[in-house]
Amino acid sequence: MQTITVLAFAATLTTAAAAPAAYYLAAPSEDPLADTLRDYGFVPIRPPSNLMHVGSLYYVDPEVKHFNAICDADPADLEGQVVSSRSWEMQQSLETRGRFATGVKVDLGWLLNGGADKEYVVNVRSSLTDVVLEEIPLGPNWSIFAKMMEKPQCSQVAMQYIHAGGYVCQGQKILKATAEFKLDRDAQSRLETSATAKAEKVKDIVKLAVESQSDQSVVDKEGRLLAGAALEYGVSMNPICLAPPDGRFQRILPRTKLGRMENFVLFNIIEPILPGHDGVDVAQGPRDKERAQQGTGRQTALNR
Repeated sequence: MQTITVLAFAATLTTAAAAPAAYYLAAPSEDPLADTLRDYGFVPIRPPSNLMHVGSLYYVDPEVKHFNAICDADPADLEGQVVSSRSWEMQQSLETRGRFATGVKVDLGWLLNGGADKEYVVNVRSSLTDVVLEEIPLGPNWSIFAKMMEKPQCSQVAMQYIHAGGYVCQGQKILKATAEFKLDRDAQSRLETSATAKAEKVKDIVKLAVESQSDQSVVDKEGRLLAGAALEYGVSMNPICLAPPDGRFQRILPRTKLGRMENFVLFNIIEPILPGHDGVDVAQGPRDKERAQQGTGRQTALNR
């Protein structure tokens, strides 16, 4: 009876908070790149890098912002399983909707006619191009996961961090792309009307500014200023992450702030008071926690 009362209270509290939380937490962000990546099912990687890999196991913090590698997949197991392909639809969307600030500023006032604006400082923005997706099917990914969990240094750390308040997930897709640097549209239009603002001169100034104010190298490719190397900008984990041996809900990475709040209520308020949370399943009897920690219960945990 006490459990039913607490559940009813938790449900009432969640319902009461849902409307204002949905309004506040689901409001559009000021990060168009992140929004566009999430629309395609990817979590932004910040800062972009080449450190993440499909098939590898990660601890993801509750805010779904940081990824800590637990175990890397064996390259031999990945051979022949990873599919790479270009995505023209995503590239077009990221080029038009995913412009993001670089933090680089450049003074172009002296290029304008008559030098009227001697301190015309503009922002350099960037968008992603040459988008490439790396993906591994769920079946082979499961086989790789099983092999990793046979290693004590993988399984023990995974089971330790599964109770750390975040998520233990396996990478399934990686989005790689090359950054293209451009001026704000208003600045570009203004410079085009200036007789002294030669296109090549402007490009040289922007290139120097990006390289001197950031850690990016820039190359001029067919009139476009591109980053010298492609980086990983988004990751997508397996649809279902690892669940604790006594967990009663699937662990699925939330895509929004509202989703994070819902998971917090499920995992931290409702789940602990459900019957069988301490390892006794009402329908199946006591769980064998030792077997789950050693990995023989992994498939149940992953596919719960």
